[in-house]
Order: sequence, then C-alpha cells, then structure tokens
Amino acid sequence: MNPAQNVVTKKMILVMALCLTQSLITHSILNKFHIHVINGFSHGEILEAHSRSKDDDLGVRHIPAYGEFNWTFRTDFFSRTKFSCHMWWTGGEKYLDVFWVDNKFLSSECGGNNCRRRSQDDGVYLLLFSYHHN
Repeated sequence: MNPAQNVVTKKMILVMALCLTQSLITHSILNKFHIHVINGFSHGEILEAHSRSKDDDLGVRHIPAYGEFNWTFRTDFFSRTKFSCHMWWTGGEKYLDVFWVDNKFLSSECGGNNCRRRSQDDGVYLLLFSYHHN
C-alpha cells in the first residue's frame, strides 16, 4: 500500500468510528436528563430515597407526602450513566434503576428526557406521561 492509500484508509476508519459513536456522543453532549422521585403516598408518610450513580452519590433524601426530589444531569461521554435508588417507607422498600441509556427505555419508558418514579400505597411505579421541564 502506498502512502496516499494509507492516508485515505486511515481517514475512512476515522469516519466510520465517528459514525458508530454518533448516538453516544449525541446523548452525552446535547441532552440533559431530569429524574423525579415523587412521594404519592395517600396517608402522609415520608418516602426515604438514596440515589446514586457510579460517579455521584446524591445522599439520602426525606421526601414529604406529595413532594418530590429531582435532579438534572448529562450522561458521561460514552453514555454509560446509570442511576439507581433505594427507597424505603414504613410498609416496605424497593431497589430500582431509575435511569440508564437505552433508546427503548428513553423513548418509551422514560418519556424522553424526563424519568419519573412515584410511590403509591401499593408500590413504586414508573410514570408515563408527558412532562415539560423548564
């Protein structure tokens, strides 16, 4: 292979690599995500929530009845960000993932950039409705 062909081959490999990582870069650079943990208990109970990712520990939050705890973030450069929460109350507890980068999760379960989890008297649920965040 002559030097000119070598340069062209390297450029083609670079373009292909950029194309393959385009969606990952788009998630991390362009999008802010919003997570909402909502206390929907009807009997006035406080919801305790400890949320974290691999890089960020948000601490224990005491969410009053009908209140919410929320945070905003961007994913890491390679879109590997995942947030999990341990939630507990007098009647039980739940460990769950509240955010991860997956096109199906983001479009159909998370509602785009807003992911909402709400406690109710019979459990903790993912809320699926349109929500505009300012």
